[in-house]
Amino acid sequence: MAESSLRRASMVEKILQHTGPRHEPEVQEAKESHQSARPQSREAVMLDVRMANGTIESFPYAWLSRIRYKPGDTLSLRFGDNEISIEGRNLSKLRDIVSEHRARFIQEGTEEEGLKPEDAEHIERIVISEDASEV
Repeated sequence: MAESSLRRASMVEKILQHTGPRHEPEVQEAKESHQSARPQSREAVMLDVRMANGTIESFPYAWLSRIRYKPGDTLSLRFGDNEISIEGRNLSKLRDIVSEHRARFIQEGTEEEGLKPEDAEHIERIVISEDASEV
């Protein structure tokens, strides 16, 4: 009887230690690739606003209540009582990325940073106002 209970215990251990079916190398590689890509594709939790002087302010996407885009390239974001006004060029794509909570940061820049193509997004100025009454 002791021998049969010993066999049962070893079978239970084997079942509990079983990690699942083994796959072909290419299937396993695809699974690992998918798992490593998932964290990168998640929505951002906060939006970092990087100023030209090096200051960074972060705003939680959970507080993003309104986005206003005006052709002529002005973008206004409302985070709670804070309004962020962004002026630049080609900001419509940035508006789309922010509305999907995928932008990790926006950064104020200068033309001297490098030669950007004319159709590239460029932020000339960012102004953060507290206690905004309306965007």
